[in-house]
Amino acid sequence: MNCIEEIVSRISTLQYVSKDSVRIILNDYDISPKCTEIVMTNSDKRQKAIQMFMVTKKVEGCTENTIHYYLGTLRRFFNEINQHLEEITADQIRYYLAIRSTRDKLSKTSQDNELRVLKSFFKWCSGEEYISRNPTENIKAVKKEKRIKRPFSETELELIREKAGNKRDRAIVEVLYSTGVRVSELCGMDINDIANDEIIVFGKGEKERTVYLNARAKIAISEYLKTRTDSETALFVGKRTKKRLNKGGVECMIRELGKKAGVPNCHPHRFRRTAGTIALNRGMPLEQVQQMLGHEDIATTTIYARSEERNVKASHGKYVV
Repeated sequence: MNCIEEIVSRISTLQYVSKDSVRIILNDYDISPKCTEIVMTNSDKRQKAIQMFMVTKKVEGCTENTIHYYLGTLRRFFNEINQHLEEITADQIRYYLAIRSTRDKLSKTSQDNELRVLKSFFKWCSGEEYISRNPTENIKAVKKEKRIKRPFSETELELIREKAGNKRDRAIVEVLYSTGVRVSELCGMDINDIANDEIIVFGKGEKERTVYLNARAKIAISEYLKTRTDSETALFVGKRTKKRLNKGGVECMIRELGKKAGVPNCHPHRFRRTAGTIALNRGMPLEQVQQMLGHEDIATTTIYARSEERNVKASHGKYVV
């Protein structure tokens, strides 16, 4: 018999039920009101933390693509390490990265990118007092292989131009090289963003900047726009859909051009690297290249300032005699 039934039974035996008689019986028991508040479970707490972290990133100006990447990374992590926020340890995070490396063949760069997301999330959780300690505080960045990412040579650039079989693809190649824009920035361009030899683009964090068209790019865009009969505002559209061209469409097209031209590792970002490298090699000041490429940190721009082997060889022949 539980306490409630016992109390009811004792009261029911009383010949006369009064407040005093009930108090005498209840005096033998510890009674407190039943708690009806909704208690947040650890799972709810974790979900709320993730949700509010995404809101914070949105307010800070992160793009939808960045927020999507952050969310995907956190979901993968918690699916693998199904622990409460407060119980996550540095060793579990290291274990997760090791699993991703071996099982999913994740590169060192991708591992470091995921670690940066986790560091950002747990630092935020600590600052917002979702957790009392930051488990990533003593985890060092993943040491990446230092490989020289080469730009296109002038010959490779000409081969790619030659294989651009239609006016749209030729215009895309010329704009990528002339402006050094990211592929997402290229896809976001509108026809009305062009003013003579200038185009307004929106980079990371929705930051606006102006990029410039050389003579080849201006002519290529003009020739391409003459072929357009649609009413789409986007500068570049799909051949069939006549809707704004997306990132995947540009990447696929550039890869195919590379295959036709016999140029390996052909992708849109390599045009950006080529524009930055050639600009620096021809004497454009580092700060101006930084502005052209939309780099927040000038240290990123200095990557393009590394001398090519052929330049070192030429200088050696000139100076070391």
